[in-house]
Amino acid sequence: MSRLHKVGQGVAVAFLTTSMLTGCSYVIKTGANVALGFGERHIVPPILAMDDAEMVCNSGNALTPAVMSTKEMGADPTRMAVLLYTASGVCAENQALEAELRYLRAAKAGQITEAQDARIEQKRWAAIAAQRQYTSYQLFENRWETKYKYKLGDSCPTMRNDLDQTVYLLGMVNGLQAMTNDINSGGAVNVPKDIAGIVERGMACLDNEKYWGAPMATRAVIWTLLPGAGDGKPEPYATMKESMQIGEKKGVRLAHALYAIAAQASGDDAKLRDALRSYAAASGEDKPANPQFRLVDQMAGLMVRGIADRYWTENTGVRASDEGLSSFWDEEKQSSSELDALFDGDE
Repeated sequence: MSRLHKVGQGVAVAFLTTSMLTGCSYVIKTGANVALGFGERHIVPPILAMDDAEMVCNSGNALTPAVMSTKEMGADPTRMAVLLYTASGVCAENQALEAELRYLRAAKAGQITEAQDARIEQKRWAAIAAQRQYTSYQLFENRWETKYKYKLGDSCPTMRNDLDQTVYLLGMVNGLQAMTNDINSGGAVNVPKDIAGIVERGMACLDNEKYWGAPMATRAVIWTLLPGAGDGKPEPYATMKESMQIGEKKGVRLAHALYAIAAQASGDDAKLRDALRSYAAASGEDKPANPQFRLVDQMAGLMVRGIADRYWTENTGVRASDEGLSSFWDEEKQSSSELDALFDGDE
């Protein structure tokens, strides 16, 4: 066989091998995208409709690595991943809260070592929550800027797909939560602080009525937290109240949770109690959750309940009871005193 023939044969073999590998890669990428598309259409909606946030958060822990592995296959798992990272972030936040409550009880009892240990645990879980939420935000940000060719927070191209809009909302909220949890962790994740400004501007891209008042409530929270952010804007707490009315009507009380966050950060007891009472009044049995977004409503409820537990534990050493969102320890004491005085009068 001539040398030229051998060279030609080698080139042919190399070409055939490359074609086979490229074809295989294409099949894998296509299969991964088909699987993700199926999940987005037929798995994500039922997840959003679930009313068991704890189960979904555990599912987020279990499924996120598998879904993210499709990225190495050339697929884009962003939309499912944002939801799953949101859920797994809830798990870590719950653990951070439990550690914080342990810290508050130990500090109240003068148990110094126990309090120190609990605070360390709280910071570690807060860092995990911040990392998951920041990863969710970054995935969303990268996909959004790649798809629309605009920098996040600078403009509002039309998002015709409802799933894209829902992912946009969750991604933005995750960015804000990542920043908060990073602060609680002592800055372990180094989440950029400019996210707050991006979220404030970016939330204007969503229909406030369609998304339960959450976009404007989120902006209003930032107006109360970020110096100068509220200049020239409507009164923040009035804006939150208006958004809460929309959320109650729509059956998703995320705006109520955002109001509670702002009230807690303000250090104003009257505002905090009003926030807790407002949520309790808006979530009775006669006010069911939106069947399409029960999960979001449940997550909002967990946020409010966590704030209530923290408030009660700081002041009483125990977390809030079932009635602890609408009545408080000093009010109960006052009622008992009035009852005692009534009996004393009978004597």
